[in-house]
Amino acid sequence: MSTTVSTRGSETNTATLLSKPAQPQLRLLPGDRPTVDYVFDTPLAEMLAELNVEVVTSEIADAGFFGCVVVRQDRTFVMLSPNLNEFEADFFTRYLTAQAYRLDMSPLPTPFDVEVAPLLEGVPA
Repeated sequence: MSTTVSTRGSETNTATLLSKPAQPQLRLLPGDRPTVDYVFDTPLAEMLAELNVEVVTSEIADAGFFGCVVVRQDRTFVMLSPNLNEFEADFFTRYLTAQAYRLDMSPLPTPFDVEVAPLLEGVPA
């Protein structure tokens, strides 16, 4: 059974309304550059989807390695150490995403200094 709903002269079939999946609310317009507040305050899953960021676990288990970010034309990959707890994984995902967009996060304590290096020898970072 289908019901028709009328609102201000237009009619909508409720079966059509119910069959459409809910779209996530976009916080950024396409092409907009994120802000530090956006990266750190938006729910993680929404931020990753909107910015096209994929998080992968690295096989690097060195105690001095927390993660890295690789930026490609159409996608950003955040690679995290397998030794991080849930809070650290969330924080470093956001931190590395902000670094990928070169967002100003100063002043940060010295342990958070970031080294920008090319992934391939001879290719600028």
